[in-house]
Amino acid sequence: MNAHRLYAASKRRRQVYMKKFTAAISALVLVLCMSVLLGCNFSDASGSREEAPVEHRYYKSIEIQPGDTLWGIAEEFMTDEYSSVNEYINEVKMINGLDSDDIQDSQYLTIAYYDTAFR
Repeated sequence: MNAHRLYAASKRRRQVYMKKFTAAISALVLVLCMSVLLGCNFSDASGSREEAPVEHRYYKSIEIQPGDTLWGIAEEFMTDEYSSVNEYINEVKMINGLDSDDIQDSQYLTIAYYDTAFR
């Protein structure tokens, strides 16, 4: 009868071990499947996409010539990032600390403009 108990206990240990082993393998397979499924949704950061242009803001100094006006400067240097000529003129005035639209020959103004660079 003792041998029967030992055999039953040994069989029970194998059954518990197999249940734990099966659960561990099932969990591992589930984790691998989720990794594959979720990994498909991540974007590839290796540069396989076409490079997108990036707008950068630059500043430069210009010398006012006879007959120049802020309106004319805006029409020459303003880019599509500004919604209106008045918006651009107001920015030029703010950058240069101007209280009015009056500018003088040989005066230097700092102007802003945007240009495209690629990532």
